[in-house]
Amino acid sequence: MTWWNKVRWWEVDTPPEQRLYPHLAKALQVPERRVAEMVAEQWCGVRPDDKVPEHLRSLLATLTGVGEDDVPVLEQLAQTLCDKRAAEAEVEQYSYWLFEAYGEIEEPLTLEQVRRLKLPELRALSTAVAMGGASVDEEAGLFLDGVPDPEDE
Repeated sequence: MTWWNKVRWWEVDTPPEQRLYPHLAKALQVPERRVAEMVAEQWCGVRPDDKVPEHLRSLLATLTGVGEDDVPVLEQLAQTLCDKRAAEAEVEQYSYWLFEAYGEIEEPLTLEQVRRLKLPELRALSTAVAMGGASVDEEAGLFLDGVPDPEDE
């Protein structure tokens, strides 16, 4: 019986042998180092660096193969992406403030109008509807019921 079959039937009491890491890495489409990190986390409860978010772990493993001359380019790219994310967050905040400031509408909003709004605007509208400061038709109200609260994300 293969190791994978044992995993499937909950018959595994020990971590996979290191000789299996290349095969696991290929199957999971991650670097071998990431497989070693996952094994350490699953069976030993340790991580190489708990400060690194999960979505960046495979990137760190890949970056170990980058040449020293290319590091400044990667740092610049990473900074550009961080700046982009910060700008997008700022635009969303302004969008929310503008909607909140000018969002008092006399007639009920339709589903078509509500679907054009971004998440911060949807949250502001949902709050306004709940407080009686805005109204929406029935379909739009059902749509707003599905808008996640910031705490739920």
